Amino acid sequence: MVRGLSAREIKAIDHFTINSIGIPSVVLMERAALSVTEAVLSEYDDNENFIVVCGTGNNGGDGVAIARLLHQSGKRVTLHVIGDLSKASEETHIQLIIARHLEMTISESDADLSEQKPAIIIDALFGIGLDRAVKDPYLSVIKAINQSTATILAVDIPSGLSADTGIVYNEAVRAKKTYTIGFWKKGFDNDQCRPFTGEIKTLAIGYPEAKFYQHLLESE
Repeated sequence: MVRGLSAREIKAIDHFTINSIGIPSVVLMERAALSVTEAVLSEYDDNENFIVVCGTGNNGGDGVAIARLLHQSGKRVTLHVIGDLSKASEETHIQLIIARHLEMTISESDADLSEQKPAIIIDALFGIGLDRAVKDPYLSVIKAINQSTATILAVDIPSGLSADTGIVYNEAVRAKKTYTIGFWKKGFDNDQCRPFTGEIKTLAIGYPEAKFYQHLLESE
């Protein structure tokens, strides 16, 4: 099995792919969203109702794009964006503009998700960049997700989990399945994370061959 990569290594690969290979960040985001959406629809196509919960970073942008693709496939999708949109990444802004043009339902509040009854909740609040305890409004949202009776799926990594250690900072989403993007995370080697990740499925999104970025990996 290929060893798990640290958050630092994955960020270095992203930077190299975008700036040296020349694949734009928004293209990687779209590829990630397509891969996750295809996986979700292949396994959960019988479900019609989805809530996608997004932050304002690039993991959130992945989530917005996933919500849009599910919407375009004919599913009923509610999109929750949590956080200060003025601080959203450029790629997430682009995805939100597209979603609005398609007249999607977008909530910019931390409404009580536990009162809603979707078949599927997709967690795209935080990605591998999280390195601290989760605070409100995100903390309340994670608790509401976990209190829901819906099937919970995570994009890349469950929000609140360390990508490097697999340890929960203070609270984390408890997913039935995690669709991790591109690379197995180092923290997934810690079996203590399994109640939060559930089954982990690694999705390819078109990163260059390993020989192109091998020099970026830290020696073990």
